[in-house]
This record gives sequence, structure tokens and C-alpha cells, in this order.
Amino acid sequence: MTTSSSTRLIHVFSSLMERPWLVASLLGLLTFVVFLPAVTCDFVNWDDNAYVYRNPLVLEGLTVRGVAAAFTRVMFHSWAPLTILSYQADASLYGPRPEGYHLTNVLLHAVAVGMIAVALGRMTSAPGRSAAAVLLFAIHPLRIESVVWVAERKDVLSVFCLAVALLAYEWYCRRPGGWRFAAVCAAMLASLLTKATIVTLPALLLLLDVWPLGRLQLPGWSRATTAAPARYAACSWQWVVAEKLPLLALSALFIGITLVTQGRDAHFAKALPLLTHRVPNAVHAVACYLLDTVVPVGMHPAHLHPGQAGWPPLSVGLSLLALGGVAACAWLASRREPAVTCGLLWFLIALSPTLGIVAHPGILSRADRFTYVPHIGLMVAIIWGAGAVVARLRMPAWAQSLVLLVAVLGCVAVDRRQIAVWKDSETLWNHVLSIDPDNPIAYNNLGTAFYERGLVRESMPYFERALAIRDSERSHAWLGLALADQGRLDEAIVHYRAGLALDPESVDTHNNLGATLAQLGRLEEALQHFEAAYRLDPQDVSARRNLARARATLGLPLDGR
Repeated sequence: MTTSSSTRLIHVFSSLMERPWLVASLLGLLTFVVFLPAVTCDFVNWDDNAYVYRNPLVLEGLTVRGVAAAFTRVMFHSWAPLTILSYQADASLYGPRPEGYHLTNVLLHAVAVGMIAVALGRMTSAPGRSAAAVLLFAIHPLRIESVVWVAERKDVLSVFCLAVALLAYEWYCRRPGGWRFAAVCAAMLASLLTKATIVTLPALLLLLDVWPLGRLQLPGWSRATTAAPARYAACSWQWVVAEKLPLLALSALFIGITLVTQGRDAHFAKALPLLTHRVPNAVHAVACYLLDTVVPVGMHPAHLHPGQAGWPPLSVGLSLLALGGVAACAWLASRREPAVTCGLLWFLIALSPTLGIVAHPGILSRADRFTYVPHIGLMVAIIWGAGAVVARLRMPAWAQSLVLLVAVLGCVAVDRRQIAVWKDSETLWNHVLSIDPDNPIAYNNLGTAFYERGLVRESMPYFERALAIRDSERSHAWLGLALADQGRLDEAIVHYRAGLALDPESVDTHNNLGATLAQLGRLEEALQHFEAAYRLDPQDVSARRNLARARATLGLPLDGR
């Protein structure tokens, strides 16, 4: 490339960077195009059924009753009313087909990307680097799970609200005022009403106060290291902490709500010793997220926790070594390039609610979707760190652009292949088994996919294989259904009881066991399970109907007296 052409390229790029909303629109459009193939995907039989296609509260669309229920009911062990409302809006607009739900996910992600680009560009006064960081965040293959999986609407909707909060916070910091801070609080509340992991926002905003805003001074970090010192007034640490108190109150409230609604997962975490299991798993997970950022291969939604066996010491040791290296880089960069330090701290703080130290994400050790918010900071650290390196190497602008282009094209190529993995349930779970041949979740959900297609006999080996690997309430319940459909009622009862021994609060299993006992004429026993199902979820249609029928058959009053 000649000097004149390089100069022209720099001039065009500089002119473009002076129009932040245009840059944001281009980033959003590119993101939308990359993820648009997701609209051809079907629902998958992991959580999509509970949230959408078998949830009558969603399928009836936006109604007064539905809106009230969204705010008053805990669904699938979480209270996320705005997420449910968004599903109901999709049902009203598109009906039960999956295309519209996927389209909404893609649109939310694309618009959030544009808003984050504007907020970061304003805060840093470095629109070029900000655009590069946001672009890599937007199209990184680890975004696939959050954007393409309909059940992860809570991810894209919460980050949409987070983007609004970042714009509002930058607006407030430029000229502080009560109404402007109220906008920050409202955006955070909206994000929490979609997914509770944004409880870390007060800490993330404190990081932004240090860099790039320069409102909070740390020893050794002069205002010369901040991005735009003239635009944001420096404040005392007492003030920047005090102004976060309303946000901290929101965080405390939603931490409490989450611990109550996700009690089962919290119990799973407490069953594992803190120092020998939970902390090593957190270290291992963070190291895997960093590796997956650089080498995005082997992605799937069911990375299993090793349970009481724990991770091998060598694996944990290597993870600790990798994290130690990253920590050393952050420390060395803190004086000269604080963006790297603050970006890495954002990554760790935003990850903290999902690391399983307090409340564990079920039987999973980690999940690609957990990197959604953390990756914003990590990409800032990578781009600003790379910028410092190329400045020392005096790499020409065209060479820097070429490196970024190669990274973008690589991400897009992986995205296209990975989106196809989510085409339907069978494709997804066969993909998981190609990576993890002994994954019981994959076997169970493949069996479910066959069962739902009417291939009952064909589904049974998958449930049996899942149970041979790991005892599971779900696999017992589905195998019980398959056996009952073939008239093998006594065998079905054995599996239903085994499932309830593992999870006594499974409404579906109580219902199915009661129905099977009723078929055998054991109505008194059946009634006990219908009552248990109704007690666990009074809104469950099957529980209410089965209980009413059993009481009527036995000549008992319907109100239980």
C-alpha cells in the first residue's frame, strides 16, 4: 500500500469517527447481518419449551392476566418479568413460530451493540479503538449462545438495558443531576428485571469512574492517564461511592430474590466444599473463558461440572498459572495503560455472579453465555493493550486494519458455522456429543427430541444411556413417560419414584406418576401426587385438572375440605 493511499484511508477513517451515531449504526447493521441466519433456526428442547413453546402464559400473548402473572410468578426458578413480557409481545406479533423470537434476539443484540459503541466512544474520546473493541465483542463466537438461543432472551434484553444505563451514566457524569442519575437507576432496574447478573453494575461504574472518566483518582494514576479529563469533573471517593448507594440497594434486593428463587442451585453449591471444589471450578472456568476468547472451538451449551470428583490438580494448576500471568499483565499496565487493568477487572467482576462460589448454575461448570457482559471489558483490554504494543512496534495504520480485518473475518466464519449448530434440537445435541461423547444432558435431550416426534421406542436408549452416565430426575421422568406410553406402567412408576427421590419438587413428575397410578386404579395414591403437584405450583393447568378429576372420582370436595 502506497503512502498516499494509506493517508487517504486514515483521512476517511478519521472523518467517519467524527460521526459516532453513524459508526454505531454501521456496527449494529454488521452485527444484524452476521446473526440474521439465526431466524432460520427452530426452537430447541432445552428451556425453550419451558419459556416459550409450551408455556401457555407466553403463547396467549400480551394480556392483562399475562402481564400480571409475569410480575407475580416465578418461572423456571427465576423472576424475570420483563423477559416474559418480551416473549408475550413476540407471541402477539409472530404467533408460536420461532422465526420472530429469533429476530427479536438479533435486533436487541444489534441495537445494544450500537449503543455501547456510542457510550464507550464518548467516555474514552477514542472512537476508533472503541469501535474495534465493540465490534469484536459483538461478533465473537461466544455471543452465539446468547443471541441464537431463544431461551437466552434474558441475556440480550439485559444487555440492551445495560447499554441504556451506560449512555445514561455518561450523560450524568458530563453534567450531574438528579433526573440524569434517576435514568441510570431506571435502566439498571430494567436490566435486573430481565436477568439478575447485572447486580455487579455499581462496581462496574466505579471502574469507569477510574478509567476512562477520571472522576475517581487512584494513587499513581494521574489524570493524564484518563481518556477525557476535560469533560468529566474529578470527585472525592466518598462522593462516587455515596452516589452508588441507590444502585447498591437494587443489587442487594435482587441478590436476595435470586438466592430465594434459585434455591436449588444454591443448595448444589453448598454441597460442594468451598476451597476444594467451588473455588477451583471458578479458576478453571475463568481460564477456559480466556482460552475460548482466543481459540473459540468446542463451543456448546452443556459444559458439565465434575461434581464431587473435582477438576484434576494439573488442570487447576495450569489455570492458576494462566490467571497469574493475566494478573501480572494487569498490574504492569496499571500505570501506563489503565484501560487494560480496568478492562480485565470488568471481565472478572462481571463474571463473578456466575462462577458458582455462592450460587451455582446447576450441574454446569461454565457456559459460553456467561461471557456476554464480561467480554465488553475483556475486548477493551485486548484492543487498548494491542494498541500499546503496535505503537511501540510502529506498525502502520494499514497493517493494524489488516490484522483487525482478519480477526473479524475469522469470527464471522466461525459464527456462520456455529449458528448452523442451533438449527434444531437433534443437530445441537449431536454436536454436543461430537465434542463430549459422555454428556448425559445431550443424550437426554436427544431422547426427548425423538419422543416428541412420536418415536417412543427410539428415544428410550438415549434416556437409558443418560442414566448410565449420571442419575438424573429428568432422564428418569422421560424414560417413565416412554415406558408408560408402551403400557409398561409398573416400570414407569419405578422411574417416576426414582426421579422424585432426586427432585421431590418436580411438578411434572408428580403429575405423571399420579396419572400412571390412576390408570392402575390406585386413586388414593394418585391423589397424593396430584395434591403435591398442585401445592408446588397452583397455576399449573395439568395439576389443577388432575386434582379436580381425582377428587371428583373419589367423591371428595374440590376445595380439599
